[in-house]
Amino acid sequence: MEFSLLSAGEYFYRLVVAYDGTDFHGWQENTGVRTVQGALRAAVEVLCEGPPGVEGSSRTDTGVHALGHLVRLQMDRDHDPEELQKSLQGITPDDIEIVSCEKTTADWHPRFNAVAKRYLYRIWNGPRKSLFENRTTWWIRSSLDVEAMQKAGQCLLGRHDFASFRTRSKDEPEDTVRSVFDLKVEKSGNHILIQVVGDGFLYRMVRNITGTLVDVGRGQTSWNELPKILEATDRREAGITAPPEGLFLVEVTTESEPLLKCTVGDPLQDRSF
Repeated sequence: MEFSLLSAGEYFYRLVVAYDGTDFHGWQENTGVRTVQGALRAAVEVLCEGPPGVEGSSRTDTGVHALGHLVRLQMDRDHDPEELQKSLQGITPDDIEIVSCEKTTADWHPRFNAVAKRYLYRIWNGPRKSLFENRTTWWIRSSLDVEAMQKAGQCLLGRHDFASFRTRSKDEPEDTVRSVFDLKVEKSGNHILIQVVGDGFLYRMVRNITGTLVDVGRGQTSWNELPKILEATDRREAGITAPPEGLFLVEVTTESEPLLKCTVGDPLQDRSF
């Protein structure tokens, strides 16, 4: 591969990255633990003389997966994007996939320019667990009332204060108002698929929404209690926190791109991006 070397940090690349989050301690680099950002940085350093910049669109939690995590690389060498994608795929661990790579500019940022994100939560609902679903679903034995879960989900559409669905953390912003553009609960065989699209999400918000919808599906909470839970702005009023293994960051869009919508079917099985 041919390179032209200029001053450090002259070149920017937009990656779409997928990963199995099972063996990662989340996205963000942290001393002494394996993270997606750290693994990507180690791979990019092989192709740089100076330290690269590696910035992501979301700080996914330990055990959470991604199908379409946006990443900006800042490098000191000019690469052909197709060749860079191939090189990175050969260097990165087996649980990371470089889905696409293209050149971008210094004023594009995957987090600050993001206008919408789509998440998927996968549930395996049946009396017997599936060995090959263990890493990517939450296994729930008892039958869930999907229709009630669908009605509950519709109560969350729009712009609301989602403090009831936030797990507090030291890095969380004070503003807890967010917009949910679309939310879909779908049954497909033994899978129950929950997709949600919004302009941004609070810490563990999707997992807390999922846990609350599961409480509705179990009959522990009525679907028409959701407006009251929202209005309470109190985490204690909402349901349990769903485990991380069922959650996927599916897609992120930035300015000037079409608004995201939930899709029909399982994005994990029907990847078209």
